[in-house]
Amino acid sequence: MKRVAAAVVLAVSFVWQLVVSGLATVRIILAPCVPAQPVLMRYEFAPLSEAGAALLASLVTLTPGSTVVDIDMETRSLLVHLLDGRDQAAAADGIRRHFERHVRVLCGVQP
Repeated sequence: MKRVAAAVVLAVSFVWQLVVSGLATVRIILAPCVPAQPVLMRYEFAPLSEAGAALLASLVTLTPGSTVVDIDMETRSLLVHLLDGRDQAAAADGIRRHFERHVRVLCGVQP
């Protein structure tokens, strides 16, 4: 039952993040006075299977303004390109809060 709940919460959270990130990306594109700072960020995730890491990377990539460039299973990290990397800590916290913890439950890994 935990996995079903995690799947539902993950789906709702993902749709919400699509809207929020989409609006932020549109703001950056349409308002050039807002300075964007593209950056590559290393995001370390908790232990996940390869399938779990791929799912996490897919969710991050499908969210506007971010793209996963590399998955390193040895160091359990994603190399993420952020369109606006002024607050990398907040970006990492958002990935962890909105996606990673639910992916861990779906993969059967205790959060």
